[in-house]
Amino acid sequence: MENLNEARELWIETAYEADDNIPLPSSNDSYSGKLLLRMPKSLHRRLAETSEREGVSLNQYIISLLSAIA
Repeated sequence: MENLNEARELWIETAYEADDNIPLPSSNDSYSGKLLLRMPKSLHRRLAETSEREGVSLNQYIISLLSAIA
């Protein structure tokens, strides 16, 4: 495991010098778990205030609300 990055870099360097095709990294993950969401300021305030009263982060509070209806 210690030499994994070095081996990868050397393989890419060698392939580049030999003009070999270097494939792009692949990923089976099509969902990152991140979502950018725009909302009215008033809704943001209500959610933030409620999450504070509940003693949880705003992120965790929204996740719990979404989980309840999904």
